[in-house]
Amino acid sequence: MLITIGDIVWGVVLTIWVAIVTLYISKVISKMTTPYVARKVIHMLGGGVVAILAPYVFTSPLVPIVASYVLMMYLILHRAKKNYLNWFQDENNRGEVYYAFSFGTLLLIMDILDGNYWETRNIFIPLLPIYYMSFGDGVTGIIRNYVYKRRVKGFWGSVGMAAISIPLGFYFFGIPGAISGVVATLSEVLPFIDDNIAVPFFSFTFLYLAIKVF
Repeated sequence: MLITIGDIVWGVVLTIWVAIVTLYISKVISKMTTPYVARKVIHMLGGGVVAILAPYVFTSPLVPIVASYVLMMYLILHRAKKNYLNWFQDENNRGEVYYAFSFGTLLLIMDILDGNYWETRNIFIPLLPIYYMSFGDGVTGIIRNYVYKRRVKGFWGSVGMAAISIPLGFYFFGIPGAISGVVATLSEVLPFIDDNIAVPFFSFTFLYLAIKVF
C-alpha cells in the first residue's frame, strides 16, 4: 500500500470532519434527541461520508485503515479512563468501537485477499458492507428510536434496513449485491452479536464469495 501527499491532505481534512461530527454536531443532535440517535448520526455523517469519498480521494486504503484504528484506540482510551463522551457513548454498549474496528478491518482483509482491489471495482466489495453499517443500520436505529421509543429490534427497523441496503447492493453489484443487502438486513437482527460486527462481516463474506470465488 502506497501513500501520497494527496492521501495525507485528504486524511487530515476528513479526520477534522469526523472530529467535528463526533465532538460538535453529534452533541447538538444528542441534546435534540437521544445519545443513541447521535451515535447513528456519527456513523452516517462521519464514517459513512468517509467511506463514500474514500475511493475518489485516496490512492490506497492505508490512510482510512490507520485512521479507523486510531479512532478505535481513542474511543477505547475514553472507556478505559471511564471518561465517556456521554452524548453518544454508552457504558454498556461498545458499538462505536466495533464500528471503527470493522471499518478498518474490512479494508485490510480485502487488501490481504486482493492487493489490487483499490484500483478496480472490487473496491466496493468491502465498502458496500460499510455503507450498510453506516446508512442502513443508521436509518434502522433512528426508525426504532422513534417508533418503539427504546433500543429494541423490531419489524419497522428491519424494513428501513432493507429499504436502504437492498437497492444499494443492487446498484453496485446487481443480484449478488441485492442478496448481500438481504444478508445485511438479516444480520442486523441477530441476537448476541453487535450490529457493527454482524452486518459488515457477514455481508462482506457473502459478497466476496459471490463475486470473487463463485
